[in-house]
Amino acid sequence: MSFKIPETPVIVAGGVGGPMVMFAVTPMRNGLTLGSTNIEAGAFTLYKQVFSKGGWTGGVWPAIAACPQFLCLGPAYHFYASFSGVAGGVVLTSITESAIVYGAETCNAQMAKNAANPGTIANVHPSWKPYGPGIGIHIFRNFIATAGLRIFCTPCTKVIEGATGKSNGLTTLAGDFSGNVMAACLSAPIGQMFGYTVTTPELANMSMSEQKTAMTDYLKKQYLDKNTGKLSSVVPRDLFMRSMYVAVAYTMYSSLERTLVANWPKN
Repeated sequence: MSFKIPETPVIVAGGVGGPMVMFAVTPMRNGLTLGSTNIEAGAFTLYKQVFSKGGWTGGVWPAIAACPQFLCLGPAYHFYASFSGVAGGVVLTSITESAIVYGAETCNAQMAKNAANPGTIANVHPSWKPYGPGIGIHIFRNFIATAGLRIFCTPCTKVIEGATGKSNGLTTLAGDFSGNVMAACLSAPIGQMFGYTVTTPELANMSMSEQKTAMTDYLKKQYLDKNTGKLSSVVPRDLFMRSMYVAVAYTMYSSLERTLVANWPKN
């Protein structure tokens, strides 16, 4: 088994660029959190509610956690992939990322919920605590999102290059965004389930079977029309809002990482 230490620009992209990216997309993340327990409101209404409270409520905690988080998504991924391959790197990165940011994201979600509905969460989850309700959901969500960043983007770029007959910065950016949108759409219901789990304190007093039933009912209410049984209008809303959060954040990061690697001074 051999491994490779990540290059300096990869480390800088993760340690400096990551926190900037995660703070920038705080309103998108808070909009998703509010949408997880509000199936009536559209994306515009949710974003309006977020910005009426300042927009970046609780964003400092994920931004702080984003330094080790993106050191994980960047340098740690490259380290893991050097000895376990791309798929192994994605799995190990997802687990490591959850260990780092679960507490901060749960704290952020509960603070956003209390900002919209004061008193809902009596005891906000400590930002430093790396486990709690929904940790398994959190890891699975990260796995799909990381796969978008490290696996889906390459074939998407090749498809776009084949369709346009060009290979340049724009086709690469479009490929990155397309791959991350794909992952965002696949992870949308999982991300909303995580938001529901950590902002619904009643679940803590339920048995495992009752929790399973409550989560199943939540997904049905969230995504199926109660009259027709078909997909509801919430589906495109959540896919759009998840894409605005995940795809924008990960595309910004991948572009920054690529730019730093290409332009970093050579020794």
